[in-house]
Amino acid sequence: MKILAVLAGRKNGNGEILTKEALMRAEELGAQVKMINLHDYNIMPCTGCESCTVKFTQQHCAPECVNMHKDDMELIMQEWLDSDGVIVTVPAYSFMPAGIYRIFTDRHLSYEPNFHKQVGNAAYFKHRVGGIITNGGSTRSWMSMVMESVTVTLLKQDIKVVDQMMANRAPRPGQILLDDAALQRARQLGENVVKGIQNYETVDYLGDPNLGWCPVCHSNLLSLGQPHWNSSGYPIECPVCHCGGDLEKDENGRWKFVIQANGREKSMTDGSGAKDHFFEIGETMG
Repeated sequence: MKILAVLAGRKNGNGEILTKEALMRAEELGAQVKMINLHDYNIMPCTGCESCTVKFTQQHCAPECVNMHKDDMELIMQEWLDSDGVIVTVPAYSFMPAGIYRIFTDRHLSYEPNFHKQVGNAAYFKHRVGGIITNGGSTRSWMSMVMESVTVTLLKQDIKVVDQMMANRAPRPGQILLDDAALQRARQLGENVVKGIQNYETVDYLGDPNLGWCPVCHSNLLSLGQPHWNSSGYPIECPVCHCGGDLEKDENGRWKFVIQANGREKSMTDGSGAKDHFFEIGETMG
C-alpha cells in the first residue's frame, strides 16, 4: 500500500506540517509513504500543442507529451501512477491554488487514465484514492476556489476523493502548530486515505458531508446549467463533478442542491464524464 504526497507550498510551511501528520498516521496503519514538493522539480508548462489529444482521439493510441524528456514531469508521474493513494496539499494564493500546482496539472492530459482506457492502455486501469489538504491565512471566503480546483484535478485522474480538509487562519510558516484541531484533522485524513485504499470498491466519502453544496463531491460551487454538446443539460450543475439537478427547499426552508435521476450521466466521479468528453473532443476535432 503506497501513498504519495505532492506538495505545492513552501518547505517547512503549514501545508507540509499537515501533510506530515497525515503521512505519519498512514504509516502507523501500514502504508509506505513518500512526500515530494513540486518546487524541487523542473516542470515545463503545457504548450497547448494538442499532440496528446490528437493521438488519443484521432489516432486511437497512447501519447507521450512532447515535453516528456525535457523536464521532470515523467519522474513525478511514475511515482503518482505507482501509488495506491495520493494526498495533494496546495496553499491558497489570491482565492486560487498556487500556480505551480496548476502548471503541474495542466500537463496531466497526456496521463489521463480515462483517455488511456479508451485506447486500451492497461497500465492505466489501476484504482487510486485521494485526499486533499488546502491551507491559507484567511477564511474560506478568501480561499473560495482552491478546494474545488484541486478536486477537479484528482477527478480527472480517475482518483476517488475520500477526504478533503481546509486549514484556515494560519498565515505564517509553522503557525498551524498552534491549531491542535487542524493537526488532528490531518491525521484523520491520512487514516481515511488508508481506509479508502483498503475498501476501494465499497468506500464512500469519509470527510465532512456538510463541506459544500454538492452531495456528490462536496464542492461549494454551483453553476446555471447550459446545453451540453450532445444533450440538453440540467437546470443547475456542479462545475466540479459535473453532476446535475436543481435547487429545492428542505423541510426547514433552506435551499439544497438535489441531483436528478439522470444527473450522474456525465459525472467525473465514475469516469463517465471524462469518457463523454473523450468523444466530444473527437467529434469537434473531426
